[in-house]
Amino acid sequence: MLSRPGIDATSVSIPFGALPAGVAARNAPLQSVETPERLRPLAARLLESQLARLVRASATLERRLGSGLAALHAGQLYRHLGYVRAADYLTERLGMSLRRCQSLLRTERALRDLPTVAAALDTGALGASKVQIIAAAATPETQEIWLARAQRLTVRQLEELVRADRAEASGAGPGGAAAGPGGAAAGAAGPGDALPGTGGPGVQASPDEPCVPVSFAAPGRAVAMWHWALDLVRRVAGRQEPAWRCAEFLAAEYLSGAPSVPAVSGPAPEPAESTTTPGQDPPRQPGERDGAGRRQESGDSSGMEAWSGATQAVREALCSLGTAADPDAILAGRLPEISPAPANNSPDGPALGASGGRADPWDLDARLRALVRLRQSLVWRQGRLLRALAGYGLFKDLGFGSLGEFSAEVLGTSPRRARYLVSLDRRLDTLPLVRDAYRRGLVTWCQARLLIRVVRPGTESRWIRYARKVTVRRLEDVVTSCEVALALADAPAGGSDGESGNGRDRAGTSGPGPLPPIEPEPGARAWHTSAPRPADPPLPLAFAPGDSRTLQAGPAGRPAGTESRRAVHRIAFYAPPDVAGLWHLAVRACREAAGTHLREWECLLIFIQEMRDTWENPGDSDWRRRYRILERDGWRCKVPGCTSRSHLNAHHIIFRSHQGDNDEGNLVTLCGHHQAGIHQRRVRCSGRAPDALWWELGARPDGPPLARYFGDRIAGAGERPPGQG
Repeated sequence: MLSRPGIDATSVSIPFGALPAGVAARNAPLQSVETPERLRPLAARLLESQLARLVRASATLERRLGSGLAALHAGQLYRHLGYVRAADYLTERLGMSLRRCQSLLRTERALRDLPTVAAALDTGALGASKVQIIAAAATPETQEIWLARAQRLTVRQLEELVRADRAEASGAGPGGAAAGPGGAAAGAAGPGDALPGTGGPGVQASPDEPCVPVSFAAPGRAVAMWHWALDLVRRVAGRQEPAWRCAEFLAAEYLSGAPSVPAVSGPAPEPAESTTTPGQDPPRQPGERDGAGRRQESGDSSGMEAWSGATQAVREALCSLGTAADPDAILAGRLPEISPAPANNSPDGPALGASGGRADPWDLDARLRALVRLRQSLVWRQGRLLRALAGYGLFKDLGFGSLGEFSAEVLGTSPRRARYLVSLDRRLDTLPLVRDAYRRGLVTWCQARLLIRVVRPGTESRWIRYARKVTVRRLEDVVTSCEVALALADAPAGGSDGESGNGRDRAGTSGPGPLPPIEPEPGARAWHTSAPRPADPPLPLAFAPGDSRTLQAGPAGRPAGTESRRAVHRIAFYAPPDVAGLWHLAVRACREAAGTHLREWECLLIFIQEMRDTWENPGDSDWRRRYRILERDGWRCKVPGCTSRSHLNAHHIIFRSHQGDNDEGNLVTLCGHHQAGIHQRRVRCSGRAPDALWWELGARPDGPPLARYFGDRIAGAGERPPGQG
C-alpha cells in the first residue's frame, strides 16, 4: 500500500470488529494522542482499514461470482431458465447491473491466463481497477513485470504506461488509436466479451467510462412528455434503451431535418440551471440540514467530530447480518461452490462442469443468488463507510485530493461507483425499512434503486412487499407511472435516478407519497396485468416555441405566474461525452431555428414533436388493425421480466395445431421466447390474454419450474394454473 502524508504506513491498524464499546471505551483512544486534532488521521486510518478489508471480501465474492457468470455465459444456461436475453436474467434473478456483470466477466477471463495477477487480487495486494488495466497488456510471460509496476505506480500512471505500451506495439505514437476516453481498461475486452442478448453495442462500453450529467428544470407536464418519448424511442429502436441513448435518438432525429447546424466543436457550456446531477441529492453547504433534519457533514470537521462519526459508521457497517454474511467467513472461503466454466460448450445443452458432468442451471441459479445476497451486504457496508470518509473529508488526511482518487488507488473501484454508493447510502438513510431490506438482501440493487424514487416514510412497508412479489420490469413500470402522475399533478417527486430521467425536486420528500397498485388475483375481474402505455402523448403536439402557458398551467388551469409556488421537477440523465455534445448541439440548433433563446425543456418538446411526426401512425386504421395485439401489449414481449421489443409476433396460447383460434384472448405478444422458450418447452403459457395469463419460466419435466407468475406477479407456493394440482 502506498505511504501517504499525514499517516504512517506502519501505524497500528484496528482489528476488524474490535471497536470501542461504551463511553469509557470510546474515550480510551484519547489517552494515546496528544491533541484532538490527531484524531482525524486516526479516524481516517480506521475507515481505510475497514474499507480495505471489505474490498478484499468483495474481491473473493466477485471472483466466485465471475466464475459462475462465465459458466452461465459459456453454455447460455439462462435460456434453460426461461430467459432469452442475459440482461433480463441478470436484472430479474440477480438484481445486478449489466455493466457490473460484464466487468466481472472480463476480469475472470483475463485472469485465467494470469495466475500471478489473480493471486495478488485474491490476497488484496492489487486492486480490481489495476487488475483490469494490466490485463490489457500482460501476458503469462510478462505478468510478474506488470505486477511489480502496478504495485509501485498509481492508477493514472499505470493507465498511461499501458496505453503507451499498446500504442508502441501497434505502431501508433502516443495518443494514437490505442488511447481513448475509456483508457487502457476500456480496451481490455474483445468483441466476444459482451454477454449475448444484452441489447446492442451501447452496453459494451467500459463501466468506468466517464459520463457527463445532462440536467435541466422542466414543468411537470414536460416531464410526462419525456417519459412518453422514452417509450416511443424504445419502440422505434426495438430495445429497452437507457435514457441517454433515447436522448441521442431525439437529438439526431431533429438534427437530420434541422435547417442549419451551428459549426462548433464539442459541447459548449450551457447556462447552469442547477448544480444537481442525476442520481444525487441537491447540494448542501456544511452545517445545513438535509431532508431528514441532520446536519451536513463538513470536510473541515474537528478531530473529535470526525472520530465519533467514523466509529459510529463502522459500528453500523459491522453490525451482524448472520454468520454467512460475516466478512471473516467470506475471507475464509466459506462460500457456495461453483464449478468453473469449460473452454468449449455446445449451445444446445448445459455447460459441462469441472468433473465432466453437466452443470445444472437451476442449481447454478441458486448459488449465484446466494453469492449476490452476500455481495450486496458488503456493498452496503462499503457505502456506509465511504459516506463517512467523504462527509468528513478524511481522504485528505490519507493524502488524496478527492474521494475518487482514494477509491481508485486504495479500493480499486471507479470514482463513479464510489460516488454512487455514497449517494445511495444518503438516500437510504431517510428510508430505514428499505435500507434494512437492501442490506439483508430482501430487495435487490435493481429494486432498491427503483424504490427510492417513490417511497417515502410511511409507505415503505407497502412498497417493499410489492417489490418482492412482482418482476423488476413491472416495478419499473409502476414507479414511472407514479412519477408521471405526480408530475402531471405538480406534486413533488420522491427521489431521483440517472437512468429514469426524472430528477429530485427541491421540495424534499414531505407530503403523502404514492402507494403501489393492487395486482390482480386469479379469478378476479379482468384487469390488465401490465402498465398500460398511453395511447396519446399527455400534451397537444401543436406547441409553439416560446409559448409555454399550456405547459406551465397546472391541472386546474393555474396561470404561469404560479410556477414558483409549485414543485420543481427535473429531467436528468448521464451520457457519454459525445452524446452530451450531440444533445447540446441539437439544443443550439433548435434555438437558432426559433430565433430566440428557448429553454432546454422547450427544445425537448420540439424534438419529441419531430420524432412523433416521423414515427407514429395515429391515423392509420389499417396499420392499427394489423398490429392490434402488439399495440395492446405495449409493443414488447409479455413474458414476465422480458424487456425485448424486437422480433415481436403474436403467439397462439392454444396452438393452432390444437384447434386454437385467432380470438384476441388467445393471442399474446412474444419475442424470441416464441421459439426459444415456448416451443423449446422452457416456458409455459396458459390462460386468457391479456388479463389472466399464467407463466412458468424454467420449466422442466422432472421438477418444479424456476418461477411461476400470474401476469407479472410472482405466484404463491399454493397457486397453480387451472388444470394443475
